[in-house]
Amino acid sequence: MADQTNSQLRLVRRPTGEAQPDDFELTKDPIPTPEDGEVLVRSHYLSVDPSSRTHWNAGQSYRGMVQLGEVIDIGVAGEVVESNHPGFNKGDLVVGSMGIQEYGVAHGDVLTVCDTTVAPLPSWLGGLYMTGLTAYFGLLDTGQPKEGETVVVTAASGAVGMVVGQIARARGARAVGTAGSEEKCRYLVEELGFDAALNYKSETFYQQLRDVTPDRIDVIFDNVGGPLLDTLIRRLGMGGRIVICGATSQYNNDVIYGPSNYLALATMRARMEGFIIFDYEDRYAEAREEMIGWMKAGQLKFRENILDGGIADYPGILHRLYEGENIGKMMMRLPAAMG
Repeated sequence: MADQTNSQLRLVRRPTGEAQPDDFELTKDPIPTPEDGEVLVRSHYLSVDPSSRTHWNAGQSYRGMVQLGEVIDIGVAGEVVESNHPGFNKGDLVVGSMGIQEYGVAHGDVLTVCDTTVAPLPSWLGGLYMTGLTAYFGLLDTGQPKEGETVVVTAASGAVGMVVGQIARARGARAVGTAGSEEKCRYLVEELGFDAALNYKSETFYQQLRDVTPDRIDVIFDNVGGPLLDTLIRRLGMGGRIVICGATSQYNNDVIYGPSNYLALATMRARMEGFIIFDYEDRYAEAREEMIGWMKAGQLKFRENILDGGIADYPGILHRLYEGENIGKMMMRLPAAMG
């Protein structure tokens, strides 16, 4: 390690609305040393997720909030450079939550070794990591789609949504996606095999929704929230299930828009339910095994949107998530992965 310093990005101010560059500070500390049971990892790829924004506020959530002055906690894929854990060797490629920094230390029990003969390293940080696992358990355990039912997923061209639709198809359900452009909709149908995809910005969106859901909607997998969810609830079928995964349209708002037509849940004997992916930690391997099987059978594809940069570039790359152009899992490639 020729450069003995470790660049890190820390939170120094609680964001108001969308996070701004001044909310972060680049610092340089000595490279940490792993203790017993720990592993030192050099970061190659950093996960870029809209849900990260929810952990930079004050208050409490299902996971610890990032405190002011702390390194921002996100998923990382990288290479083991030193190990004090018997399950890891120097040179192993791993994924885990190690934060926005060049070198991170984590206990080996919370890291996953990546088999790049199965999928490239970026896919282990994307479809085979939290976004893919979220899609798998959220749809199958909470949504519980049955063969022949119709699943509608919002933000379907995003990291979670595109996996949800493909899993629905693999389990014999119909997959309908919503996205913000005609290009994204074509991709969902032509490349990923969705049964239909609709541009929610279209003036005829609701009529199109009626046309592609003649028997109404059995499962809504929502990543967006806001007025779009309200619109979909109007098409919810008897005994329908709404899976609350995220609300990207609301993360930067001070006042959250909630469903105004929730009484449809009573009328249709339906339910709306949230879930937290960390509750399924003991089943991650099970999910990955089935997803890898679908990959080998050509039923599941992953797509990464990889942008190059250094630690200091992370805020600018995060901003691009909100520009509406992203397709697939966005991540940042650090110089260590390019050399």
